[in-house]
Amino acid sequence: MEFNDDEIVALLNRLLEKLHQADSNNQGSKIEVVYVASGGQHVDHVDNQNFYGDKWTERQKDKKEAKHNKAASGVPFDGNTPLSALFRENHHDKLKAVIESWRPYLLNDEKEREALALTSFAFDMEKIRPISIYMDLAHLVNHDALRLPMSVLAAYMFQHSNMSQSQNALYVQLKRYRKMSE
Repeated sequence: MEFNDDEIVALLNRLLEKLHQADSNNQGSKIEVVYVASGGQHVDHVDNQNFYGDKWTERQKDKKEAKHNKAASGVPFDGNTPLSALFRENHHDKLKAVIESWRPYLLNDEKEREALALTSFAFDMEKIRPISIYMDLAHLVNHDALRLPMSVLAAYMFQHSNMSQSQNALYVQLKRYRKMSE
């Protein structure tokens, strides 16, 4: 099949338009088209060539799962660890005040237990808004009260409270409110 120069230019324009439209979905690949009017082309070298597809998304899922499992296996707490274990001792008075402010909204509050010894935080979400809890935790984090990374706090609250159905969502909310309370 032979084409004249006008047909080639028209085809190239259509191709470039399609490439431009697909540019937002190139998954990190750099697309370059080399056109030489005489019909020859030469590519000296290719710096990066990435072909993504189903295997890429599977690998990304596997990496996320491995990261989550690593984080879960390296968690420095168990079901009997109080929330106070995650915070610096010189901030325990602030943490105690926060926990005391939560107590009227806890479903299974063990009133005889010291606030800093509490390990379960099942909130009555009809009486307290989650933003209040997130803001309390964010203020503590911003005052350098947390001994461990915020991801550990998110993991703790995911396992020891009813604040979220997803550990990642809980972490994202903590980050968001931390930034808001700076």
